[in-house]
Amino acid sequence: METAAAPQGLRFRLLGPLAGWAGEQRLELGRRQQQAFLAMLLAAPGRALAVERLASGVFDEDNPPGNPRSALATHAYRVRRELRNHAAGHLLVTVDGGYRLDLPAEAVDAVAFDRLVARAGEALAAGERPGARDLLARALDLHRGEPLAGLPGPHAAELRRHLTERRLDALETRLGLDVELGSGPSCLVELDQAVFAHPYRERFRALLMLEYHLSDRPEEARAVYEDARRFYRAEGLTCAELDALDRRIRRADPSLATAARPVADRRPTGPAPTVFPEQLPAGLPDFTGRGADVTRLTEALSHPDPGAVVISAINGLGGVGKTSLAVHVGHALRGHFPDGRLHVDLRGAQAAPLDPAEALAAFLTALGVADRDIPADLAERAALYRTTVTGRRLLILLDNAAGPEQVAPLLPGSRTCAVLVTSRAWLSTLPGARHLPLDAMADDEALDLLAAVVGRARTDAEPGAAAAIVTACGRLPLAVRVAGSRLAADPGQSLADLAASLADERTRLGELAHEQAAVEPVLALSYARLTGEQARALRLLALPDAPELGPADAAALLDRGPEQARDLLEALVDLNLLQSPAADRYGFHDLLKVFARQRGAEQDTPASVTAAFARLLDFCAAGARDAENAAHRDPDGHGFSSIEEATAWLRERTALHRAVIQRACRDDGLSLARTVDLLDKMSSILFGRGYVTTVADLAGQVAAAAKARGERDAEALARSVRGGMLWHANSYAEAGGELRGCLALCDGPDRLTLRADTLKLLGANARALRDFEQAVGCLEEAAELFRRQGDESAEGLVLGELAFNHAHCGRLEQARAAAERCVELTGRQVSIPESIGRYYLARVLHLCGDLGPALEQAEHVVERFRSFGMLAFEAATGSLIARIHLSAGRDRATVRAAEEALPKARQVGGLLEGGLLRALGEALTRLGHSDRARICLQQALGHYRQLELAGDAAEVEELLRGLS
Repeated sequence: METAAAPQGLRFRLLGPLAGWAGEQRLELGRRQQQAFLAMLLAAPGRALAVERLASGVFDEDNPPGNPRSALATHAYRVRRELRNHAAGHLLVTVDGGYRLDLPAEAVDAVAFDRLVARAGEALAAGERPGARDLLARALDLHRGEPLAGLPGPHAAELRRHLTERRLDALETRLGLDVELGSGPSCLVELDQAVFAHPYRERFRALLMLEYHLSDRPEEARAVYEDARRFYRAEGLTCAELDALDRRIRRADPSLATAARPVADRRPTGPAPTVFPEQLPAGLPDFTGRGADVTRLTEALSHPDPGAVVISAINGLGGVGKTSLAVHVGHALRGHFPDGRLHVDLRGAQAAPLDPAEALAAFLTALGVADRDIPADLAERAALYRTTVTGRRLLILLDNAAGPEQVAPLLPGSRTCAVLVTSRAWLSTLPGARHLPLDAMADDEALDLLAAVVGRARTDAEPGAAAAIVTACGRLPLAVRVAGSRLAADPGQSLADLAASLADERTRLGELAHEQAAVEPVLALSYARLTGEQARALRLLALPDAPELGPADAAALLDRGPEQARDLLEALVDLNLLQSPAADRYGFHDLLKVFARQRGAEQDTPASVTAAFARLLDFCAAGARDAENAAHRDPDGHGFSSIEEATAWLRERTALHRAVIQRACRDDGLSLARTVDLLDKMSSILFGRGYVTTVADLAGQVAAAAKARGERDAEALARSVRGGMLWHANSYAEAGGELRGCLALCDGPDRLTLRADTLKLLGANARALRDFEQAVGCLEEAAELFRRQGDESAEGLVLGELAFNHAHCGRLEQARAAAERCVELTGRQVSIPESIGRYYLARVLHLCGDLGPALEQAEHVVERFRSFGMLAFEAATGSLIARIHLSAGRDRATVRAAEEALPKARQVGGLLEGGLLRALGEALTRLGHSDRARICLQQALGHYRQLELAGDAAEVEELLRGLS
């Protein structure tokens, strides 16, 4: 079949981490499992894949989703949405029982690779060997790392293996042509690296051995052969190709040479004297902590891998203790490396890192090679180094590396050696390395380090101050040592005094200096190596008082496109200047954030900082508005695939939204109208106890700022939000005061919606205080206002609350009619208002005595609230279910339902918890468990008294007297 026309420039990469582009713009391919789904379709362009096949390829057998078909549909929806952004949504087609990606095969790099390899095969068959080599080189250049790196699922694993094997086959052929045609020292380096990375592929060793022979370097050729024989013998394997090549070399087989390979002049070499270099710096006498890291490194380095050189790469922020850890481990392993330990400071954090050729010359000299025998060429120097260390038990510490390119020539080829690398950057492309990211110390380890420097008696005498010091130091070992050194140098200074000095973020880095040791210069070295764009990003990303940011947040702050922002984030992560605790989450080490903010205060104008926050505020407000629309109306068209996703998104961003709102209250350049809009959207979804308190506090701050600036509308909405949140927190008296204050501000025709919202909340507040008639008055006015404005959903929710109050006043028919009308107005489709409407109906049906329908409605919506993450409504519905069972005389069912709902109610507020404890106490009384019943009722009474709910308290007191 023909595939649909793809937009010009659409292309995808399988030969490396999965990626896609539309022209020069990189596609947002989502999370790893979604990428695994896309990778299956890319591997079979134009072919339909059944859901069953996709599920077996994308999901691991031991951890499948509950509904694989639904999960795949979500992945398809998100991939199609991203393609639609680039006029390519039509390419992902839903077919009977599966999906098809109508993409031209040439848009996938793996197809291009196969075609180039096939053309190389044709060139070889025609005797065009240089042309074949060029075609293979072009094919290999398409690889950008491990295929589908990091993608989960059986299909990704199998495709990764297949693509890797195809690459190695092509690499063997191309290196064979390099040896045959002659490529100079670079061929030796590449062969050496291939043997190092793939020790079981005999062909690579044979080509390396032949290259040394044709270069007239028989000692090195023989060393390759002997090392291979030892390796394969230890593995229980044979090496027939190498044995045959060795025999041909021994008998000087002339057919090994080719017309294209003139025999090179043999450079003078002589046996190097055996020396045992011991170059490690002295270790710290008070090295503290890092127990798990020490164990991991010592175990890895002291047990040689029969297949490859052991390389452990420690990376982390400057001052985190990489070198101290590496040197400590190196000294601990002295007995495992009898032939010596090499060390070099590669000066990677400085403006001019050490040239690897210079490091190789120092190593070769330390190993006994005469100066006259050290080649000038880097590749030849690296080859001689590998030959020299072959068979020797050496530990090589490459300290403070700038990057993998600097390290690669310094890696030995012999598996008897081990390498320990430290770097401020992630050396992610270093072949075969085991990475150890080093973070700040644990609290107890940091306290132990401070005690080791200061003295245990002083830290034990002031434990609170000691804890404050290590916290201010961000548990960064260098900072803790500097702080400890200051205290050790001044025995009269108390720890509390230093803790107080460190408490001020503005002067903290200046305080963390003593004699020649200081934290700020160490961080400044990393900062100095940044590009201008990276440095600007670091400064701006440090502005919000939030623990983490996402890529879209960063794009708004930086005023950059999504792909450019992501590249900046990942570059800073690779340099260990940002942390990425989870996919698409980025944060700072505490001291680095302080450093970045200080640099920002020096280099960024106040106007540019305000502009950055304004962009972030606009982005947050727009996202919150989309989340509210998705949750309360329809997810489609608002950037979310479900109500659950929208509510979860808003919950996860609470810390960032709090930071932006608090900044807006301090910065007159930021819009309070936009700020209170964000706050209002948060209040429409976040009902849990912790969120309610947060939103209420923020609303108070916004209301105060708006009043000070004379922004009446913003003040009114902020007070309404605060009143609503205080109501959710069971602070009814305080809530009533805020809401009445808001109502006084809603005196114009353009504030009718806010007036109606506030009246609705006042009605709910009066109902909680059992003033049902007052509640009815407020709610009837609110319903009429919403009706005049045509807001059916809002009118429906008011009618649901009104129905409950009518029922409590004994007007059951009015209550039922209002509740049913509530469901009509809110029930157009699944949404938060529709679910709340059904909850209101269940409450009224319960009060009307229709227990069966009431239970059916309640059980229907409780699962909805759970999936939406709406804990308050989930707990309230659980409480209603318990009370319905109680009314029906199903006491054991009441106990089960109440005990299930209680843990959630405790997270929401005392009113709900009190109601559940009361229902539980009544059921237990009827079951004859009077002691338990009394405890539950006493706890319920405590809640009602604390909330000053006299009517509820009196009813529980009567129940307790009945128990007596």
